[in-house]
Amino acid sequence: MKPVDGVIVLDKPSGITSFRAVERVGRVFRGKKCGHAGTLDPIATGVLPVCVGRATKIAGYLASQEKEYDVTFRFGIETDTGDSAGLQIGATPGKYAQEDAVRTAVNGLVGEWEQVPPAYSAIKVAGTRAYALARQGKKVELPGRKVNVYEARVLSSSPEGFRAFLRSSKGFYVRSLSRDLGNALGVSMHVSGLRRLRCGPFRIEDSITLADLVAAGKRGEAEDALVPIERALAGFPRREIPAEAAAAVRQGRSPAPWLEGRPGGKEEGVVLLTSGEEGPVALVTRSASGGWKILRGI
Repeated sequence: MKPVDGVIVLDKPSGITSFRAVERVGRVFRGKKCGHAGTLDPIATGVLPVCVGRATKIAGYLASQEKEYDVTFRFGIETDTGDSAGLQIGATPGKYAQEDAVRTAVNGLVGEWEQVPPAYSAIKVAGTRAYALARQGKKVELPGRKVNVYEARVLSSSPEGFRAFLRSSKGFYVRSLSRDLGNALGVSMHVSGLRRLRCGPFRIEDSITLADLVAAGKRGEAEDALVPIERALAGFPRREIPAEAAAAVRQGRSPAPWLEGRPGGKEEGVVLLTSGEEGPVALVTRSASGGWKILRGI
């Protein structure tokens, strides 16, 4: 029987958590182990890579890649979560930002800077998720973290709010922008709509809706929607190794003897090792001493 391993590029619907979306994908694949690569808030829609089977081992590496968003901000109300799902904590009735000011503020997001994540986030504080503490009414103060915004531009603007396109690094919280941009523009605002257009190599054009995936599962065709692990990792440098090397690496031995002194041996960062019909074997990187170490077996 053909192994059921790969990535479902899900177009997550609004109104459910990423966890619930993964749970439903798991039902389609009859309990096969599943996990998502990059959380989307309940109100958000769009690209949610769901890793199935062996692909769950690479979820963290897929989530670490850059992302693109189409986000809508609405003037007038500030919420505790930064989006329309939260409780109102501030308001500037009838006040809005002029289009020129909005464009200047959004254009100014480009570059590397320190962002303070929202209190309602999955970041752990002394072992507890920040959102759990926030829901208990406890004050949550999270340290800033460096993020990179590669592209930011206004798509449309009106007295009600504006839409923007964002291309960012991992760890970027779009909801925090309602606070940061609101402060810069002097107006209360929140995220009223969020659609992820891309996560690494996965684009919205290549996604499948949950309803269509469920229907495909009933027809016995859900596996056709799986993106193979190798293709999912197409953005990483790749090295082919012989079967004997693959067997050694799977036993935890260093791949150095098969990589050093051979063509293409100067890659930096994370490298994907593959072996003939076996396909993906492991993700490796150079160690501090200049050798090679295994990051994750596949």
